[in-house]
Amino acid sequence: MLRLSMLTATAALLFCGTPAYAADEPDKLTIMSDEQYQEMLDRHELRPAPAHSTPRTTDSTVAAAGPSWAAVKFNSKDKSGRVVPTRAGNSALGWKHFSGRHNITDPDVIKQIINNTGSPTKNKEQPNRLVYDGALVKTSSNPFVLPRKIANIRIIVQYHWRTADKQYSLTDKKAKIGVITAYCRNVARNRCPDGVNQT
Repeated sequence: MLRLSMLTATAALLFCGTPAYAADEPDKLTIMSDEQYQEMLDRHELRPAPAHSTPRTTDSTVAAAGPSWAAVKFNSKDKSGRVVPTRAGNSALGWKHFSGRHNITDPDVIKQIINNTGSPTKNKEQPNRLVYDGALVKTSSNPFVLPRKIANIRIIVQYHWRTADKQYSLTDKKAKIGVITAYCRNVARNRCPDGVNQT
């Protein structure tokens, strides 16, 4: 009897196709650090697929800066315990710079990538410069559909009280400048797709 049930189930799969996996559930876009993306691939024993071309963007509303470039808009904290501020900024650095020019208008994009990175890349020539890499990843409820990078996101942080070019500094020498810029790599004008802000 058990053998007959298994044969029936096998025949149903052969003639009817694979079972549906939440066909009514749309694919999901998720922001994650490169470390999270690699862990997800490792769990599935997959190699990373190349990022596909980034969809076109439309103009988004640009977030307004506070009264001073140095005003802290929000903080993030990486897995190594570094507190990284994102300041209101101006046209050259900070929130006002990247939310307009690079179309990252959701603070959670910055927080998700920094909060889930333990080892940001360091620059030998600029020891106070930290680079946090992340991605916009498309996942599916269907286990046979592999996750796919839609966009590569990079966050540049000045972990010092003064910028490398000495154009900007803070009066509190224990404070950090924080996020200088954030952008999508390998796309025109480093401008992120609108999907980055819709996760």
